[in-house]
Amino acid sequence: MAQDSLKDSKANFKDSFKATLLFSGVQIYQIIIRVVRSKFIAMLLGPVGMGITALLRSTTDLVGATTNLGLRTSGVKSVAAARVADDKEWLEKTMAVLRQLILLTGIIGTLICAVLAPVWSKQSFGNLDYVLSFAVVSLIILIDQVNQGEMALLQGLQQRRMLAKANVIGQTLGLFLTVPLYYIWGVKAIVAVFVLSSLLTLCITSYFVRKLKIRRVHVTFNETVSIGREMVKLGLLLSIQHLFSQGSVYLVRNYVSQTGGLEQVGLYSAGTTIVNLYLSLVFTAMATDYFPRLASSKSIGLMNDAIRSQAEIALLMFAPIIVAFVIFIKPVIVILYSDKFLPIEAMLYWAMSGTLIKAMAWSLSYSILAKASAKVFFYNEVIAILYTFALNILGYKYFGLAGFGISILVSYSLYFIQM
Repeated sequence: MAQDSLKDSKANFKDSFKATLLFSGVQIYQIIIRVVRSKFIAMLLGPVGMGITALLRSTTDLVGATTNLGLRTSGVKSVAAARVADDKEWLEKTMAVLRQLILLTGIIGTLICAVLAPVWSKQSFGNLDYVLSFAVVSLIILIDQVNQGEMALLQGLQQRRMLAKANVIGQTLGLFLTVPLYYIWGVKAIVAVFVLSSLLTLCITSYFVRKLKIRRVHVTFNETVSIGREMVKLGLLLSIQHLFSQGSVYLVRNYVSQTGGLEQVGLYSAGTTIVNLYLSLVFTAMATDYFPRLASSKSIGLMNDAIRSQAEIALLMFAPIIVAFVIFIKPVIVILYSDKFLPIEAMLYWAMSGTLIKAMAWSLSYSILAKASAKVFFYNEVIAILYTFALNILGYKYFGLAGFGISILVSYSLYFIQM
């Protein structure tokens, strides 16, 4: 019995490690594609074109994040749970309900963005010249939301290779679509590129979902309410938690601006960007496979095995990267920004030393999201956001930019104890 358990643990570890490597590779590839695309946009459109692009995209992202109810995450949990229940009809109905909710929230988000187009144009550009642009770009809220729903299906069903292929092909073809259009029409192509890129990505994702040949079924109103209740409850709390997180970042930046000036805000933003980019590279890769595995665990023992395997993988991946980062921290800063950003060096040393603790805490926190009530996860995360915000303010007040790094280390340690 003990030998069988050991074999199962080794098999789980090997499976998890392969999945993490697969999606880490996908993440690295996506980052490279984004860097190349940004370079072409900068060359072909210039600062003005990049500014227009950023303002249009940030508005649609804000509206989408506010109206999507976090269904990408809650949908993964529901689909994963239905998959392991060995009830094909229940799985088909769960997928149908997720698609209905995704479509509904996408339409609502698009209508809000389109109706308020004059407001967005006035707020973003100080005039009404971009009303039509905002009205047209609002379509990508619906398209992207539907695409996220299809991605959630692949993730919940643990179709790792299909999910990886969809991401890689979508990013690659998106690049080949973007560059020629910008080269031919310049700034005038921005709106068309947004919409066409989103449509292209959706078509690719839908192609892989259709390959699964899962029957589309009709669900009654009562079934929609019954199945969708938990998705919406968890998703809504995730959305509120995200707003808390974004609000905390906004307040910290305002505090830095008022007490240290715009240059300090720029340095702080650069430091957090490097940390978040580094963290997301590993965490996003792990979460893509880890979360549905936890959600589909049939027993506490299986869940504990998954947590232990993921914690070990996190240590194996983070430790050498942290060592390399500490050694090459100065050239990394100069390459990504310039030597004017070297004041964030101390901040990054402290922040990176806390990532191992973050990895352990993160491996545990997903178990709450996967198995506990939505309220427990919500309160757990909001408490962490509150003391992290307080530590950020105190850290900067007494230690300057290095204080943000110290704050990250201390808050991650507190979060680990909390978990």
